[in-house]
Amino acid sequence: MSLSHTLLGLLSYEPMTGYQLKQVFESSINHFWHAHMSQIYRELGQMETKGWVSYQIEPQEGKPDKKIYSITDEGRKNFTRWLKDFPENPESPHKNEFLARIFFASNMDLSDLAFEFKRYLRKQQEQLEFYQNLENVNKEHHAHGDSDTPFWHMALRLGIKSTESAIDWAQECLETIHSMEQKKQTPAAPK
Repeated sequence: MSLSHTLLGLLSYEPMTGYQLKQVFESSINHFWHAHMSQIYRELGQMETKGWVSYQIEPQEGKPDKKIYSITDEGRKNFTRWLKDFPENPESPHKNEFLARIFFASNMDLSDLAFEFKRYLRKQQEQLEFYQNLENVNKEHHAHGDSDTPFWHMALRLGIKSTESAIDWAQECLETIHSMEQKKQTPAAPK
């Protein structure tokens, strides 16, 4: 997935500053696409060079001027071409350091491993709460007749389902670790 096309998609809703684009990332699509401010500004500069976006300067009192970016006709054409060109194989994460550590966890103390799973579980529960709040906001937009919300909901549901699955998995793993700890503590029967 291309950051430039994601930015074009967001700008297709309305003109925004780089800072506003970052805020939209955080409050809407952060569950499947993340970008740092520096990446957003760098990409906006490249997109402006390509003619995909333009900007208006808005002067501010006592602050630097704002650049408000808009998608151009050329940008919209490029975005539409990208949108219609679905990948043959959906993307999937190929690197997961947490799972790599789990794979080699026979070299760890079980209590340390349990601690890491509890921390992971807390993070996943926080993420699920974030998604559920986002889902409530999405429902409010839908109630006001926003035609984009069914599509936002489709993307959000994968985040929710994946996170719920990760929570279930972590709980199962904690049960397994607890069972392993109990077996270690139970003295062997005399022969």
